[in-house]
This record gives sequence, structure tokens and C-alpha cells, in this order.
Amino acid sequence: MKNKFIYFASLILLAACHQDNKQTSSTQQDTAEVQKSLVKPAQIAETPWSAKLDTATQKFKMSPSALVQTQDLDPENVCKALNTKYPEIIAQYVKQSNDTLFVKIADATYLTQSAGNMGADIYMAEATYSFTQIPGVNFVNFNFEEGDHAAPGTFKRGDFDFK
Repeated sequence: MKNKFIYFASLILLAACHQDNKQTSSTQQDTAEVQKSLVKPAQIAETPWSAKLDTATQKFKMSPSALVQTQDLDPENVCKALNTKYPEIIAQYVKQSNDTLFVKIADATYLTQSAGNMGADIYMAEATYSFTQIPGVNFVNFNFEEGDHAAPGTFKRGDFDFK
């Protein structure tokens, strides 16, 4: 009887010491994802896209920045770059839902009243192109008070044509 008890106790002890590789693998993967999400991308020095005047046609065209790396793009970085370039228009990242990024401009007076039609169009195009450069983002929803030169809404790259 004593031998059976020792035998069963040994089996229980061995079973308790056995490690489930699937669970460990899953835990390691979860840990790697958390560590990856904690690593912030490098701050970008300029907006990913800019409107440039084509001197031959005298029309604006969108040009990507050679200094911005896709892996460094996230909504906060793009907001900071836009806010540095346009200190009169402070964009705030709100959230992302599926392929749409939500951005708020609390005080859009400069954008809607002072920048003029072309200035507002250039800002909205640069912001939309820059935010949609982030992998997985196809649309940008801007929330601000409508004015003479700009209106809020959801935009995609195709909405901007400087012909």
C-alpha cells in the first residue's frame, strides 16, 4: 500500500513538473507583442507628404518625404510633424477604427478662416496623405468647426486634386 502511494505521488509530481509547450509558446508570443508595442517609433523630422509647386505647370502636386521611414509612422508622430509644420493648426489623434483614423482640431480658426482656400486644401491634403501613409489607414476623419475655407469630414487621398 505504501509503495502504491509513493508511486502515485511520484506520478502527480512528474505531471506537475511537465511544461506545456503550446502554453509557453503562446505566452512568449504575447510577451513579444507587448514588448513590441512598448517600443515607440523614432520621431519623424517632417511630414511624410508635402504639397510642392511644380514650376513647369504652376500646379501643386503631392510629394513623399525621403526622410520618413514607414516603420516610424504612427498617429502621434504624424500629428507632431503636422503641428510642427503648422503651429497654428494643432491636430490631435483621437482613435483608429478599422481603416479610419479620427483626428480632432480643437481650434480650426486659422485653417477655416485665415489660410485661404488653397492653404486649407494644402493642409488637408498633406494631413490626409501623411496619415494614410500609416499602414492600415485608408481614411481620415477630421473633426473641427466648419468655416469659410475648410469643412470637417472623412477624406481619402483621391479627394485631393490640384488640377
